[in-house]
Amino acid sequence: MGAARLILIEGMIGSGKTTTATRLAQWLAGQGDDVRMFAEGAADHPIRTRAEDRLRAEARPADDRPEGYGPDDYGPDDYGAAQWGRLAESSLRGRPRIILEASFLQNSVMPAFIEGAAVSTVTEIFTQIQDQVAPAEPLLVYLRPADIRATIVGLHRSRGEPWSSRNLTFVTGSPWARQRHLSGLEAVVGLYEAWEPVVTRLYGQYRFGKIMLTDPQRDWPGSLARIGAAVRETEQLHGR
Repeated sequence: MGAARLILIEGMIGSGKTTTATRLAQWLAGQGDDVRMFAEGAADHPIRTRAEDRLRAEARPADDRPEGYGPDDYGPDDYGAAQWGRLAESSLRGRPRIILEASFLQNSVMPAFIEGAAVSTVTEIFTQIQDQVAPAEPLLVYLRPADIRATIVGLHRSRGEPWSSRNLTFVTGSPWARQRHLSGLEAVVGLYEAWEPVVTRLYGQYRFGKIMLTDPQRDWPGSLARIGAAVRETEQLHGR
């Protein structure tokens, strides 16, 4: 019943997650699929993470934040791995096909790494979520830039303020950066240069359908065709 009813679009900042998720949703809809895409930070996102709640809160003026909007308003159970199990059960009931951007690795697993946790702890969080979501056997699409530094520099240039300063301040103040005496752009670049090898290890441990693409923006038609082929392959494996 899995058959890629749930698709996880992952990758570091600036890797093309939003565009890939959006274009994939449009492509699948053009194939006749009923698709629901949840962008990172969407108010109605089915997975709640502290990282995304922080982004939501930062994106709104302090006097325009409704009660229960920030991460401090939620307890551990609201962010736990069990919500992934509920999502898996929901996705197995049929339509629509669900596409999630950045909720698994970027916003559920990586925060522990940023907080200075050991790789074994990061792996444990990854495994807990993977076990919960297992009934849906989601397809993992991981996007990886060929040049991490150039990607981050370009992203800061294109997004500008206030996003750039917030990103630099957040990473500079993180336990990971403080332990290494890194700040500013060097902290952000260093963080993702250290994170990507961890992703390689976790990707190798992912038990379901998966595909890794480098710089998908260089060939959007080709990248979407490869993801589409991975989706259809999972359907064939499940006899759909």
